[in-house]
Amino acid sequence: MVSIFQLGQEKPTIADRLEIAYNDCETIARNASSSFFRSFRHLPIHKRRAVNSLYAFCRRVDDIVDGDWLPDQCLSHLDEQAESRSIQLSIDKQSEPVNDDVNHIKKLRSLMWFRMNLDNIENGVPVDEPIFIALSDVVKKFPVDLDNLRELISGMEDDLYDSDYQNFEDLRRYCYRVASTVGLCLVEIYGYNDPNARRHAVEMGIYLQMVNVLRDIQEDLSRNRVYMPAEELAKFGITETDLKSGKLSSSKGWQEFMRHYLDHVMMHRKNAVGLLSLLDKDSRYSPSLMCAAYDAILEEAMKRNGDVFTRRLSMSFYRKLQFALGIIKKPRLNF
Repeated sequence: MVSIFQLGQEKPTIADRLEIAYNDCETIARNASSSFFRSFRHLPIHKRRAVNSLYAFCRRVDDIVDGDWLPDQCLSHLDEQAESRSIQLSIDKQSEPVNDDVNHIKKLRSLMWFRMNLDNIENGVPVDEPIFIALSDVVKKFPVDLDNLRELISGMEDDLYDSDYQNFEDLRRYCYRVASTVGLCLVEIYGYNDPNARRHAVEMGIYLQMVNVLRDIQEDLSRNRVYMPAEELAKFGITETDLKSGKLSSSKGWQEFMRHYLDHVMMHRKNAVGLLSLLDKDSRYSPSLMCAAYDAILEEAMKRNGDVFTRRLSMSFYRKLQFALGIIKKPRLNF
């Protein structure tokens, strides 16, 4: 992330700063996810820019936790606060960090810096980085509650510690923090008249994140992250060790667990799709396309009879082509 003031000797105008900031967010969104970015292009430009900015914020928070990106700024002045935060989180979670001390503090202080910029935006204090400049403009135009983004950061902090998800309620709580919070921001940009849209947005976040858990299971296991609820796995004779072995694909216990898991996913999907008709008409197509992409991934998991280990779940070439053309096909979700 490059400071606006580093772009040239002549100080840009406010309009220039904002244009550069929005363009920077668009670049982050395009590079991070072609599927999401393609769905955003169906929004009116003022909503598309806002959604790109929100996505860029969320993407960078996720990148910090995964170790794929850190701010360029020197944040060593936040080390003491980060260490205090680390102690408190370890006590609250009764768990140890998954990273070494140096990297753990770097990630925590970066997340703290993001929180501080949210505070600055909320309090009208000038911000100097593209994502925050764009986001500051977004909250002036749309009723986005920044507390949802603070909750997102707190949810992402969970991934800095050994995970301990015992049941579906634990998993749903995590999904709410890292995905439903984003959905609650998005609906304020999309626009709606029926307040039930917010309830459906929460369900949409949980649905998409539970599909993400399946899609990313191999990568997450390599990072020592286990999102599958331990008590639910145990009902089918599966341990965490079994999960990490990667040899469960054809086992009867795993296939039965997957049916159990997918029943929960489908329940949230049923509640999630009610969102689409409640949104402003000019905003419905984009989230419909996004939902269709996740439906296609879910359909692939069902076609494979629950095998999420042999290779990463993804849309088929035919589905990718449909998605690129903006074609929404009714999924065949039977397992």
